[in-house]
Amino acid sequence: MTESALSICRELARRYPTSAAASGGAPLRLPVARAFPILTRAKPDAKESFLEASEYLEAEGLVTLTWKRFLEGDELVSITLTNPRALFARLGRVCPSDEAEAARDAARRVARESRPNCRALFSWLAESIRPSDTMTRSEGIRDATRLSETVGDLARLFEEMPSHTRDGMLCGVTLRALSIRLFSDSKRIEALLRDAAPLLARARRADVPVPDLGPLERTYPETLVSGPIAFGLDDGSTMTNPSGLPLGIPLLTAGCILGVGLVQHAADRGVRRLLTIENLETFYALAADRYMALADAFLYTGGHPNRAVQLVLAAFARSGFSLFHAGDLDPDGILILQELSDFAGSMILPLKMDASTFDEHAAHARELDSSSLSRTAIIRDDTRAIPGIEELLQRILSSGKGVEQEIIEY
Repeated sequence: MTESALSICRELARRYPTSAAASGGAPLRLPVARAFPILTRAKPDAKESFLEASEYLEAEGLVTLTWKRFLEGDELVSITLTNPRALFARLGRVCPSDEAEAARDAARRVARESRPNCRALFSWLAESIRPSDTMTRSEGIRDATRLSETVGDLARLFEEMPSHTRDGMLCGVTLRALSIRLFSDSKRIEALLRDAAPLLARARRADVPVPDLGPLERTYPETLVSGPIAFGLDDGSTMTNPSGLPLGIPLLTAGCILGVGLVQHAADRGVRRLLTIENLETFYALAADRYMALADAFLYTGGHPNRAVQLVLAAFARSGFSLFHAGDLDPDGILILQELSDFAGSMILPLKMDASTFDEHAAHARELDSSSLSRTAIIRDDTRAIPGIEELLQRILSSGKGVEQEIIEY
């Protein structure tokens, strides 16, 4: 296939798992103007190559084309996927609908054989796995380990964990040594937890019990907070930070925090505000503002939130703080916002993560590779519905660029 034909196939494959077609609904229809906005600025030769590639895919039986009236062969309106299995076969992948069914079958087998404490989870997986679950945060569309294998490996890991943990920590073995023992691959557990994270998060939101994966943190994570705040701990004591200066919170401390209150109000806003910040340099720059103009407290996420971040964020959410997030204007930045909302249990509003901020800094944006752009496929509809996010995504996709948080002024 030509590069133009491959680009069409990849875009169809990216959108298919979350489409109605993947679950037996109407065929996936791709509006050309919206799906390939770069065509509006393309040179005539590039546009002709795109049209020829579309006609080639139609002749091969993968798609059907809809042309603007009286302009057949010139102005293409939409591309409709008619043979998903053939499309994914061309890309060397399993069709997500087939893979989801295989994963549900694997979960049914595990549910019949697993320990009682895991049976509810795998019974839920057997009914709830969707084609969209075949995508991963790191790959967009899975082309490495199949989801059915992930289900089986999860079952084996959950079966073995009680023998290797004590007091919420791995005991007598490192994570990678355990990974070799179970899977003959030192990094398999890390990849397994990353790939299964969206499914397990959805299970938790459905109140399905999920084994505690905290002992499988490869490092001892920590986070930073700043602001005049007091942490209520599980032993009834209080840890205060009246100066408001940055304070390190390791995992063991984060696990003891039950609630958060203000020692004093930097401003009389009436509503307590927490701003989570993706990047360290920006965190320190904003934490240096002792007047706390943006928020009452700041929390550093360090990119994708580790377990310490998750626990501290949940404590702020339980304590009634309004939650905001500032991060990179790229697919991972939006996915971090999505993950933070999941761990907080409520929507977190973005700060300066919108199209106008992107436009303001577009001259200094960086090029994104195809792997980064493919991760937009796992940004959920509820995240896209957050004010400003869908328009920002369109800027990212049409330009192929992202804006780093460190160059944004707040």
